[in-house]
Amino acid sequence: MDIQTWIFGYRDPTVTHVHYRTYPIQDVPVESEALADWLYQRFVEKEKLLAHFYKTGAFPPLEGQKELVSRNMTLDNVWLFFVQTFAFASGYMWYSILHHIYCWFF
Repeated sequence: MDIQTWIFGYRDPTVTHVHYRTYPIQDVPVESEALADWLYQRFVEKEKLLAHFYKTGAFPPLEGQKELVSRNMTLDNVWLFFVQTFAFASGYMWYSILHHIYCWFF
């Protein structure tokens, strides 16, 4: 990102691909060596997924699926404005509270 993006807070829309899977906790090994092997297998699996993605431009569908389920996700500017306003307001609130407590003791 460049300085104009930081100042004006606008960036042209980009496409971000996210592929995730959840595993039941029972499937994750507890022993150190077995866990290391399990994590290594996940790493190998990730590399295969990325190789397929870079080759075709899409992740492969999961077993039992004919096509990959995909969703577009957009962020509403009004929602972002309210979230940022809340973040600044809560930051100021905590600053005021802590400053007030500090003044009590010093």
